[in-house]
Amino acid sequence: MDCYILDLALYELGNVLVRSLHWTARAVADQLDDTIEICGAPLVMSAEWLRDAATLATKHKLTYCDAAWAAAAKGIRAPLVSADGALRRAGLAVSASAAARDLGLLN
Repeated sequence: MDCYILDLALYELGNVLVRSLHWTARAVADQLDDTIEICGAPLVMSAEWLRDAATLATKHKLTYCDAAWAAAAKGIRAPLVSADGALRRAGLAVSASAAARDLGLLN
């Protein structure tokens, strides 16, 4: 199984670790290093994906950032696994449990 993250993920994860969990700078940096080691180098949005994100955001009344995730997943032809209800209601993402079932990891 492959795992992909957008460069946006590192900013979002770093923000949660610093602002909500109050981790030290070193702990945050180490966690981001670990994330890159596990998932590989983050993907960067292409011009095509940026345009698609704008279309998805306006069509589904999503934030541009949320739509960017969906556009990237579409661009690499991979399912987007998300806890975001708006993305799931728009049919642009699946829950972690649904993804696990689809992979045969849950009954």
